[in-house]
Amino acid sequence: MKRRMKKIMTVAVTAAMAISMLAGCGSSDEKSEGSNAGSKEVNVICWTEYLPQEVLDSFEEKTGITVNMTTYTSPDDMLAKVQTSKEGTYDVIIGPENYTPIFSKLSLLEELDREKLPNFSNIAEQYLGRENDPENTYSVPYMFASAVIAVNTDVITDEITSYADLLKPDYKDKIVVIEDSRAMYAMAAMAQGCDDVNDTSDETLASVESYWKELFPNIHAFDGDSPKTLMINGECPIGLIYGAEALLAQQEVPSIKCFYPEEGVYLGSDSMMITGAAKNKDNAYELINYILDGEVSASISEIFPYVNPNKAALEYLSEDYTKNELTNPPEDVVGRSCTLMDIGDEASKIVDLWTRLKG
Repeated sequence: MKRRMKKIMTVAVTAAMAISMLAGCGSSDEKSEGSNAGSKEVNVICWTEYLPQEVLDSFEEKTGITVNMTTYTSPDDMLAKVQTSKEGTYDVIIGPENYTPIFSKLSLLEELDREKLPNFSNIAEQYLGRENDPENTYSVPYMFASAVIAVNTDVITDEITSYADLLKPDYKDKIVVIEDSRAMYAMAAMAQGCDDVNDTSDETLASVESYWKELFPNIHAFDGDSPKTLMINGECPIGLIYGAEALLAQQEVPSIKCFYPEEGVYLGSDSMMITGAAKNKDNAYELINYILDGEVSASISEIFPYVNPNKAALEYLSEDYTKNELTNPPEDVVGRSCTLMDIGDEASKIVDLWTRLKG
């Protein structure tokens, strides 16, 4: 997957909007017609810089199946692409776990046939049965992404270990953050000591707004493509970015140090799902099972070093991965992490606030 320079974009869509526009799709009759037996392709929508081109090439070489990849830079971007596409456009969705219940309630997802996914057993037990899909009926964990504070200590000599530290006026226009309204809302809520990062009560919204109003002047870029690029090239000495991006930046610029925020940690999971109206359903199963292979999964983590739930991958990964706190978070970090849930129509309150304050 090719690297992209930053792309700052805001797509003001909500899960509720997606539901209203997608509700007519995915009937049981359509689901039974979802396999195109003679097809040699599979259509996937996935985050940028998340599923390496090398893996897609090796899958195509092994199976003869071409992967047609559509990428997105934020969950809102993904929803916009899904809601404006024709039914059956995508066979596989790789996206945040809290979108699994949104789509499954609309009968838009395939109930997974485990017999077609023998490598499902490679997923470690602690990563299964999460709240958004308790029986893993519709989804398979892909990768987990923590958000960390990354600091180029050659430029910034202050100690920055908390969300509160990011608010200093001295950091105006110096910070790059991820382009994800729900993740950023969760972190702002933790920064303000709120009990529930999924809560959209007036009180929590006001607390998040207060934090964002102080933080946003310090943000140089909202980057969902490659925030590490802005840290590597020196444009931003501070980042509130995914751990894998921070680790890749650190490999290029050793003076970049990373910290898990003291107030709480965003630890998001992305899942692999098959659409009910998939035109290439058998190929979708084949691709997901290939990704779940231990050696293949390890090769993904070597390129994009996110937290890998695949226990079979660990034997192929070096200690640089297995012993690194960015790819293997300590128990205390996991213990103070949050999980995003499907909050239905309430998500619009977060997107509206995010959009309004970004201007």
